[in-house]
Amino acid sequence: MARDRSPTNSPPAKRRMDSSTTTTVASLGEDILLEIFLRLPCLATLVRAALTCRGWRRAVASSPAFRRRFRQLHPAPLLGLFFNPPGAVQEPALPAFPSFVPTRGTDRDQAAAVRGGDFFLTSLQQRRPGVHNGWDIHDCRGGYVLLANGDQETMAVVNPLARRSERFFDYGHGDTLEGHRVYAVGHRACLLCSDENPTSFRVVIIAHDKSRVRATVFCSDTGEWSIRPWVHIPGKPRRGRGEGWIRSCNVQAQGFLYWVYKNRKHMLTLDTATMDFSVDELPIFLQNRSCSFVVGEMKNGEPCIVYAINFTVGVLLRRAENHGVDRWVLDKAELLETQLGQVLGNVMEDYNKVEVVGVRDGFVYLATLDELNDSSTPSWFLSLCLETMILEKLFQRTYDSSVHPYIMPWPPSLVGN
Repeated sequence: MARDRSPTNSPPAKRRMDSSTTTTVASLGEDILLEIFLRLPCLATLVRAALTCRGWRRAVASSPAFRRRFRQLHPAPLLGLFFNPPGAVQEPALPAFPSFVPTRGTDRDQAAAVRGGDFFLTSLQQRRPGVHNGWDIHDCRGGYVLLANGDQETMAVVNPLARRSERFFDYGHGDTLEGHRVYAVGHRACLLCSDENPTSFRVVIIAHDKSRVRATVFCSDTGEWSIRPWVHIPGKPRRGRGEGWIRSCNVQAQGFLYWVYKNRKHMLTLDTATMDFSVDELPIFLQNRSCSFVVGEMKNGEPCIVYAINFTVGVLLRRAENHGVDRWVLDKAELLETQLGQVLGNVMEDYNKVEVVGVRDGFVYLATLDELNDSSTPSWFLSLCLETMILEKLFQRTYDSSVHPYIMPWPPSLVGN
């Protein structure tokens, strides 16, 4: 039978593809594009995607709300740890520059960021070729590394990911006040950075005598130091202890800088917004000399103190107690011995405690130590999530100097227009 070709039974016509209704990635609105970006696994992958074209870069750079949401969902990753060089007297054959050990994670984008950076700090060596010894790290913040050369009385701010030295400035030839020089002998400088203005920074150094303290601030916008007035502080040590009553280490969280008294009874705090000093009393168990602790931030930005005694790690938070007085109160503590055994295996027997070396963005970084602190037994460096209390192994290395975690920053090209 012949096929019926009447108009009512004609074969369906082929549909033409209407180019006006085709959806491509380039045609997505910024709102939808940013929702897709929120589902990327980490900051390194976002940076790689956003720098693909101008439109995508502009969408991320022009939205502070998106950046806040992304930070909440994806904390900035640890790229590695910087180690200051050991003292030249003890190890004269070692290089005078800090060393960097990457985390050796499985994320390819993070590994590519490290490979493309200048974590050997060659830009610093090229810019100041005449300066050979004495460079050590004072602080790591916002993707910048703050270094100082004691012999030359010079500081440098370096951006390893951008492969350049941002600024050199002197700190030993500034103004004097009441016979005191600008810098504070024995105290490391703190680096203050802004998430929404990554090209601007401040450097803070404190000086003190037997009963007073004073801050000196360098501003990158003006290129000048400013000297704050002396402030008398409470809770100072008994007379006769001399001027060295503050530990040389410094820590910061949420715009506050902290220095611990050598007797471990009190902690000096500087509010960098108002430049006001205050003193807090520390819990008595932190005065234990076998206890190591560092001030840092939880995942939500709340300041915390993380301590370690033997294999127990605990977290203290600021809470209002009787009469509305804020105090450092124990929030949680956990024995990590079982987890350490699972992570380290049989080598766990070589160690008898862990030490806190840094706290950033809800993670604490730990180093294993043996009872005799034998330098021939390298330490294992680990990270502990303060939200889940899950431990992860990073790498093994000799623990012979101060440690500075390097957290991947937002590139300046993805902040602002």
